Amino acid sequence: MIRTILTISAAAALAHAAILDDFNRPDSNDLGPNWTVVAGGAGISGNRAYGLTSLSLVTYNGVSSSNAYADVYNVGTGLQYAAIVLGYSSESSNYFIKVQNQSGGTQFENYGFYYGNNGTGDAVFAGLNEGFSSARIWATYSGTTAWLYIDSDFDGNPDQQYSYTYGSPVSGSGVGLGFYGASQVDNFGVGEMAEIPEPGSFLLVLPALGALWFAWPRRR
Repeated sequence: MIRTILTISAAAALAHAAILDDFNRPDSNDLGPNWTVVAGGAGISGNRAYGLTSLSLVTYNGVSSSNAYADVYNVGTGLQYAAIVLGYSSESSNYFIKVQNQSGGTQFENYGFYYGNNGTGDAVFAGLNEGFSSARIWATYSGTTAWLYIDSDFDGNPDQQYSYTYGSPVSGSGVGLGFYGASQVDNFGVGEMAEIPEPGSFLLVLPALGALWFAWPRRR
């Protein structure tokens, strides 16, 4: 019986992870074959993704979803943002939902709902209720209304929430990332907010599950 429980627990943890890319590979000037560069470019440094040029936008190949998440990090003190791209079909037709360091401090302090690649025609840009230097952000949309959730302590419970109703729908369903400046991103994926585990949580529990598996007496 315990083997069945352990198997179900491990499978559930894997199913809930839904991480498409953890960027845990050697430093590079590109993200690899699973990604398409739409504008600018993106690379890997220290097992995190970052933008190579201004207004960089990349999409993940073969995945359609109305939501996506990523761990975002403010690096240094320069102007920078990290964005979730939803409903992608072209560079000018997607929901571009970002957090931004506007003043050059050490934290993200603003959020934005833009249409297109950091576009300004249909957008809102405002201050966060509370700044942060790192967090898991999750973005989703239904119809023309989009939501941004911020989980600054990575416990699965967002401590900030924002929404915006766009004037135009998206025409696609692709997902991706946007970058400007020195910001970095880790653990990009899709899934519901409640299903997203803390970084590495499954890897921490897996050895314990394995130990219990082999320690349990086997029937002869």
